[in-house]
Amino acid sequence: MRASLLPVAQHGVSLVELMITVALFTILALMALPLFTTWLASQQVRTATEAVLDGLRAAQGEAIKRNQPVRFVLTPATGWEAQLVSDDSVVREARFEEGRLKVDFTATPLGTTTVAFDGLGRVLDKDLAPLAERVTWEIDSSTVSGARKLRVVIDTAAATGVAIKSCDPALSADPRACP
Repeated sequence: MRASLLPVAQHGVSLVELMITVALFTILALMALPLFTTWLASQQVRTATEAVLDGLRAAQGEAIKRNQPVRFVLTPATGWEAQLVSDDSVVREARFEEGRLKVDFTATPLGTTTVAFDGLGRVLDKDLAPLAERVTWEIDSSTVSGARKLRVVIDTAAATGVAIKSCDPALSADPRACP
């Protein structure tokens, strides 16, 4: 038999198959984009919340270690510092690198950006008086409306002395819910 009469095996993909694959990929990517941006904004909120919690615990630990008051100062645009109250020297600091301009901080009482810890680790207000009311920082995404909000709570409790925790204000009957 002659070679021209045998069927020829195809190699590769046709242009139509390639165009269908690209179209399907584009449609799936467009469907996933809103979910991805919401997830990314929620991760930025979580990163900022964990950075604030780390700073509070670092300031409290420095106060206990040095047995003298240490002030925690939150600057929402840039980061936080732990300062010795005696001479305002910075003992620890951190800068918000990821998502720093994409989260909003809302303080209660309004404008509270400073708390202090005494040598025993008890929380004080910025004037070094015992904390009279709960301090909260609501952390929310400034770019995506459906992102998960978190809250940092600093409270004095009779049994434990100090409560520093993060919580989800959207939860109600859950241990992770906010007080």
